[in-house]
Amino acid sequence: MRNLDDLVVFIRVVDCASFSAAARSLDLSPTTVSKQITRLEKQLNIGLFERNTRQIKITDEGRAIAERMRSALALLDEATEIARRGAADLDGTIRITAPVPFGSRYIAAATAAFRKLHPKVGFELYLTDRIIDLYASDVDVAIRIAHLNDSQLIARRLANNHRILVASPEYLERYGTPSHPKDLAKHACLLFSYPGYPRNNWNLHSTIVTGDAEVIFVNSDLVTDSGDTLRNWCVEGLGISLRERWDITDEIRAGRLTHVLPDWEEQANPISLVRPKRYPTPKRISAFGEFLAQQWRNPPWE
Repeated sequence: MRNLDDLVVFIRVVDCASFSAAARSLDLSPTTVSKQITRLEKQLNIGLFERNTRQIKITDEGRAIAERMRSALALLDEATEIARRGAADLDGTIRITAPVPFGSRYIAAATAAFRKLHPKVGFELYLTDRIIDLYASDVDVAIRIAHLNDSQLIARRLANNHRILVASPEYLERYGTPSHPKDLAKHACLLFSYPGYPRNNWNLHSTIVTGDAEVIFVNSDLVTDSGDTLRNWCVEGLGISLRERWDITDEIRAGRLTHVLPDWEEQANPISLVRPKRYPTPKRISAFGEFLAQQWRNPPWE
């Protein structure tokens, strides 16, 4: 995109639903605003607005672009602010929600490390597997481990969540090591599930052969809605489980679990920091997001 000013004007027109109102708020002439929108439409080769003599209406394409550009401009503004003012005087409280197991292991450590760098920044960390409405609560940011669909939130992808197959060395010694996903039908499998969210199918794809995938039906008599329980069952040699790499990396390093079928895994989904679109964004929140991105450029669980 050659001209960021055109994007700023575009977002303002969307918010004001009027060329003239946007022009007044930006201290520009309506002619200038119109020219900038026209220039942006030519560059993108699409129509952003439907115009008539009395009103304008944003097109579907314009609406989709506005949602994406709003997030991009917000991140750019934050980066510029951090670069301009520095981060030495950060203060205030950051309220975070995160899933229980991931939050207790990684977010707790990250907040402690950030606090040592910025002693005036406080944290309120709410660990829950329930999805909190960030607009209805006073929570500033959330850690989400899933593909995100809510365009009203600004998301920053921090890392990837890989789910891999693991079993204890004792189990594999007793029952053998599968050489292909289809062999799992002969093994005891440990299943994660909870009411309304059954996971009887393991959708595995090859990390070597593009497009090679297998859907394995898992019929297990060992089922739980607790990741901790599933990990413990696995360590105790009760079967093979499909687990998040971040949850079992310590067990693999210590030799308590073995990576089974290392060329196969479930399709990765993102680990993201999400926050509502609130302006201006406090500098402490922008800095913490940047801190996490740097810390997890090479995630500790990989």
